[in-house]
Amino acid sequence: MEKIENIIKYYLLTNKLKDTVRTGWKYWNVKKQRLESVAEHIYGTCMLATAIWSETLPPVNLAEVLLTLALHETEEIIIGDLTPFDAGYKTKKQEGEKAVEQIFKDLIAKDVFVTLIRNFDNQSTPEAMFAYKCDKLECDLQAKLYDENGQIKLENADEKIKKDEKIKNLQSRGAKNASTFFIHFDRALLQKDLKNGEEDIFLQINKYIEKHKIKNLLNDKPKQNTSNKK
Repeated sequence: MEKIENIIKYYLLTNKLKDTVRTGWKYWNVKKQRLESVAEHIYGTCMLATAIWSETLPPVNLAEVLLTLALHETEEIIIGDLTPFDAGYKTKKQEGEKAVEQIFKDLIAKDVFVTLIRNFDNQSTPEAMFAYKCDKLECDLQAKLYDENGQIKLENADEKIKKDEKIKNLQSRGAKNASTFFIHFDRALLQKDLKNGEEDIFLQINKYIEKHKIKNLLNDKPKQNTSNKK
């Protein structure tokens, strides 16, 4: 009976993320009737990781990557979805560690789960780094989609965003589209552990979405395979 109740309690806790809207989109005042939830972001990171792994076959354990991504936002059940614009962001890591300890405390595999999240926070394993880059890139992709649909603009954003030095610096360098701010900010993070001039698939995707429209990719006609034609 105890195991069953622990399973259900954990489900009920994490179910809250379905109704937790991503804070950043609120600050940007995205003009969409229903904004992305944290749970939807988690789903997006897992789907992105699956596709990237499929197309590049890196030497990482995909199951561990997906489990890491499924768990990495659970801290937000307690501490909320903090952004770099929030006062509590500086202590987010410490408070997040306390939160996940509390959330997983009744589960037998709690130590495994806490370790995966700690690895993610520190990008201390190949799987954690892979998951970390998927997390950043998924946000860039979502911002790009909002941008292409005309739903996110700097002039509509909260004053704390407009006054941010990094935002103003990008503006001075000619950045106009809101998604450009996300793409350039995360580009520096995606370059972590890469040698000068080196690019991996994450950086390549980041650069691609800055220059190309993506929402119409699903409307493209599939290329015909002519290899078997006589």
